[in-house]
Amino acid sequence: MSTNVETVSVWEYFRSLWQGVSSTAIGMWITFKYVWNYKTVTIEYPEVREVIPDNARMRLFNDVDNCISCNMCAIACPVDCIYISSEKRDPKEEVPKTDDGTPMRQVLTQYVIDTALCCYCGLCTTVCPTECLTHSNDYEFGQYTLGEMKYDYLADDVRQWKQRIVGKEPVYRK
Repeated sequence: MSTNVETVSVWEYFRSLWQGVSSTAIGMWITFKYVWNYKTVTIEYPEVREVIPDNARMRLFNDVDNCISCNMCAIACPVDCIYISSEKRDPKEEVPKTDDGTPMRQVLTQYVIDTALCCYCGLCTTVCPTECLTHSNDYEFGQYTLGEMKYDYLADDVRQWKQRIVGKEPVYRK
């Protein structure tokens, strides 16, 4: 019986041992350097918030007081998540105007956006002639059910978003 046993000298044994210990120490040094030298990444949410870029596309907001019911947003929407309906205004009735002076010839009767379907592409905001449909910086609109993701912009609680979304500025992280 022959055995092929490789013999290792004492010098080679200690050299291999030193290489294993030193390479482990170098790896641990790199790990500890990252752990101790970098700033924290957590913030004190919701008191402090991240700075959102100006061109971020978050929650859609429609100022229905300036909507002329042109239906352009619903036509441009690639996923058909905007439900809009309107009625012609009585010809005897005085035609109100939007903030920019555009006459509102129709009465808006329904304006609902299903944000569960919305892909936040921004096509609906670019075609709006009165610029009443915009993306806001509000990103806190998670819900527990899909039914709660439909927002009726003619409802009083949603109309109050205008003050919350447009009215106040949150505290941003420095």
